[in-house]
Amino acid sequence: MAPTAARETTPPKALLITHDVELIDVVLRLAALAHADLAVVPDVGAVRLDWATAPLVLLGIDAVQGCLALRLPRRPDVVLLGDGVDDAAVWQQAVAIGAERVVFFPEAEPWVVEILADVAEGVAPEGPLVAVIGGRGGAGATTLACALAVTARQAGWAALLLD
Repeated sequence: MAPTAARETTPPKALLITHDVELIDVVLRLAALAHADLAVVPDVGAVRLDWATAPLVLLGIDAVQGCLALRLPRRPDVVLLGDGVDDAAVWQQAVAIGAERVVFFPEAEPWVVEILADVAEGVAPEGPLVAVIGGRGGAGATTLACALAVTARQAGWAALLLD
């Protein structure tokens, strides 16, 4: 039997979904500061494949309606890049798309650099912390903790077990 070649995998890139040229310029500059790879997707129809696997989605306000029309599933780590704090439509669209955050430039530039740097470094997102405490020796706390860690990994979550 012939050996199989190892498949090269590239880490998923953060996505910027917008066709706003000025916004693309700003976010590309911030990504360069963070040493982060960023995939710019001006055509919302082309985002379907990467929507679920990207570690971070930066979504321009101009692309929200297109994403809603595609009926993309809700996912964590979606940041809406708004264009006016006082615009109620921005907040309504953030709720409609399920964005975790809404940011406005130039105030949000340091935060965007930080989050892009985290993606570039592969920093694991924060998640739930579960503590298991046995009532007495032999109660099965270690077994339960191991089962929780294994189940989390099988569900695709990052897990760390300390005993």
